[in-house]
Amino acid sequence: PHVYLDTVLLVGSIGAQQPAGLQGWFVAGASMASLSWFTALGFGARWLAPLFAKPRAWQVLDGLIGATMWLLAWLLVRHALHSG
Repeated sequence: PHVYLDTVLLVGSIGAQQPAGLQGWFVAGASMASLSWFTALGFGARWLAPLFAKPRAWQVLDGLIGATMWLLAWLLVRHALHSG
């Protein structure tokens, strides 16, 4: 469901802020980016399937995701402390 929310709300609201003459180009660019992303996601999943058949690969991926989330949380807290 978040894909539809992102597409309709986020991309739609950003697209609506573009000048009228550029809105068509924005829609075309956003559509091409979406098509490219989901195509790469599908082929990438097939290509990486043998790697992720191993539990260690999932552990490494989970560790990278966790580290990214901690970094983002730290940056948000640091920003809140310095701006307030």
